[in-house]
Order: sequence, then structure tokens, then C-alpha cells
Amino acid sequence: MQEKRQAYICKKYYLIGVSIIRSVIVTATATVALILLLYAVFTPDEKQTSSVPPSHSQSKTQKIAYLTFDDGPSANTRSILRILAAYDVQATFFVTGKNTASGRELYRLIRRGGHSLGLHSYSHNYRHIYSSPQAFQNDFVQLDKLIHVSTGYQPDILRFPGGSNNHVSWKYGGKDLMMTLAQQKLKEGYQYFDWNVDSTDASVNRQKRERIVQAVLNGCHGKQKAIILMHDSPAKITTVQALPQIIEGLRKQGFTFAPLTHDSFTYHFILPSY
Repeated sequence: MQEKRQAYICKKYYLIGVSIIRSVIVTATATVALILLLYAVFTPDEKQTSSVPPSHSQSKTQKIAYLTFDDGPSANTRSILRILAAYDVQATFFVTGKNTASGRELYRLIRRGGHSLGLHSYSHNYRHIYSSPQAFQNDFVQLDKLIHVSTGYQPDILRFPGGSNNHVSWKYGGKDLMMTLAQQKLKEGYQYFDWNVDSTDASVNRQKRERIVQAVLNGCHGKQKAIILMHDSPAKITTVQALPQIIEGLRKQGFTFAPLTHDSFTYHFILPSY
């Protein structure tokens, strides 16, 4: 009798144990299935994770050189455009007023080459443009109209002759003039660009080619974004001669090239608050 009772108890606990094991297996199977389902729903597939271009993660560290040329157009501008086309490089030209057939053609050639066309001043006469805010505005509008008529395009970028912190303007319009002009242009929706690398081609009438090359390459060392000041006025033949070495040297430093736009990296000598 005792043996039968023990056998009954053993069988009972055996069945309970089997039932528990089955429940655990069922629960574990359901849990695994749920995990796999959630993984499939919320985990991006391989195409999705690779949809962001590799350059996106590197954009903050990309080295960009902005070649800029002031005071043209001239015959040197035409030569510079040919060099840029040969190297497949786009640049920025801050132009003055040249209301001639050749000048208007060069405005159009700048645009056709994929370069940025920016405003500098019509007359480039410091005594005149910096005598008052209104004098600067009159000169500026004259250039703006010429560019629009010549190309059908209305620039929204500019560079002040001498830069936004030039001191030449002080004796004509006072120490506050440049701050007033910078504030005025920003309010009108323009962006102005100074520079953080000087080619030194304006420090003398005709700088040595080697000095221009070294000034640019040395000035760009350690920079991620370089706005390079150069000139394409008639006297700047050595700037044209230096350009191929500058492009090749900057490429060796890891730079790519881009034209300036309204939303580009900018460098301001002065930045008014308003």
C-alpha cells in the first residue's frame, strides 16, 4: 500500500514537472518569436543604414578652399577662367563696374563657368564710395543693375573694397561708417565676405609669383576653411602665373574647391549686431 502511494506521488510530481517544462518551452518560444519580430520591425535593413553618403559624416572635417578674385574683370580674368576650367575648379569673382562689351561678356563667362559672381563696387573709388552710406549705396546699386542687365542674375554676396574693417574709409566717412554699411547690407539680405588668407598680391603693384604661391600655401596650413584673397585687375599678371601652383599645392594639402554662396562659411572682420 505504501509503495502504491509513493508511486502515485512520483507520477503526480512527474506530470507537474512535465507541465512546467512545457510551459517554459512555450513561453521561451513565444519570447524569442517576439524578439525576432521586434528586431525585424525596428532595425533598419542594410540598405537603410548605408543610405547616408560617406561624405556626410566627414563634412565637418572637409577642407575647402574658396579662391576669390577682386577688382576685375580684365584680360587677366579671361586667363584665370581658362586655368580654372583646365583644373575643374570653381571660384568667386567680386567684380567692379565694366560697362563695355568685353566687361559684360566676362560677367557672363564667369557665370557660365559655374563660378560665383559677387559685388565689389562700381567705381572702386574709396574717396567716393566711403564718403557716406548713401554714396556707397548709389555706387552699389549701379553695379547691381549692370550685373543684372548683363547676365540676368542678381548677386546676393559682396566684398567691401579694402575689407569690412578698412581704415581708409575713416578719413572720408568716419570710424563708424563700415559698421553702418555692414549692418545695412546684412539687413538687405546680402552676405559679405572678408578673408582669412591673403595672397599678398595687393601689397605691391606686381608681387613676385613665388611669394604669392607661398603666402597662400602657408596661410592655408592648419585651416579647414580658407577664403583666399587674390586680384584679377590688369596689373596682376603674376597672380595668374601663380594660380596653377596654388591649386596643385592646395590639393596636396587635402583641399577641395568651392565657390562662395550666400550660405557658405564666411569670415568677418567686423560683425554688427542688429
